[in-house]
Amino acid sequence: MRLFIALNIPEKLKEDILFLQSKFKKALADVKWVNKDKFHLTLKFLGETQQDALEDILGCISASIAGLKPFRAAFSGTGVFPNIHRPRVVWVGVNEGKEKLDLIAKELEENLEVLGYPKEKRVFTSHLTLGRFKSEKNKAGLIKLVTENEKAKAEIGSFEVKSIDLMQSILHPEGPEYKCIKSICI
Repeated sequence: MRLFIALNIPEKLKEDILFLQSKFKKALADVKWVNKDKFHLTLKFLGETQQDALEDILGCISASIAGLKPFRAAFSGTGVFPNIHRPRVVWVGVNEGKEKLDLIAKELEENLEVLGYPKEKRVFTSHLTLGRFKSEKNKAGLIKLVTENEKAKAEIGSFEVKSIDLMQSILHPEGPEYKCIKSICI
């Protein structure tokens, strides 16, 4: 099974992010937009994993959030990865709560490495992916909208983080299906 660890967000916040995404869609760039029901913040991608590893993974997640209390996470700021000269991903960032999410991601990296999951080579950046560029078509227009939004520094929405989820990604020809295997309370 193909697994990842994520922070799922409430429906109200998904609606707010969807509204922002709809503004960006007006650029008519060639982007594969993420559907609202797939909005999440990935903390660690695990990839193909055997069923018998689930209990150890769940133990690592629990250890990674031990001692934390529920906290507020606020989404604000937008940008592109890896940079505006070669944009491949459009994202929305996390402002409030970022340090705690960074800490959880760091702890997950440390604890899961013991199980054989290699550490990410890239620095963790708390973000929610809005879409992925497919071609150069209208790219400049979209980057202009993303940059204008970033300058506005408007908060998109916030919520209280109370759990971290172990997720399964089931690949289908029409796109992945995400299924929560287990939520672990903070």
